Amino acid sequence: MKELRFYGASDDLFECEGAIREEIGCFNDAGKYHLKSSEGELLVVGQYLDTGLWSVGLSPVGEGAAVPPWPTSYSIYEHGYSTLLTLQVPDDTVLVMEDDD
Repeated sequence: MKELRFYGASDDLFECEGAIREEIGCFNDAGKYHLKSSEGELLVVGQYLDTGLWSVGLSPVGEGAAVPPWPTSYSIYEHGYSTLLTLQVPDDTVLVMEDDD
């Protein structure tokens, strides 16, 4: 298993840290990471809210699709204005970019 951490930064960046490092610019739009492994797939979604806070959560990739039971925890990221989602994912997990779907 490898660890991935997701959180919002500033008002326009959705970050992925850990075994995979990526940054999505998503001003006024939801940021989405599509994670895929041989054990399943899911979306991690981040949205900057009008309150000045980030909401970070999980979504299935499609109607009726299962969300894999990967160990998950939530806390507040160190800067204080974003949820921090931490996932333990299988070692073969990759980040599927939008144009690769």
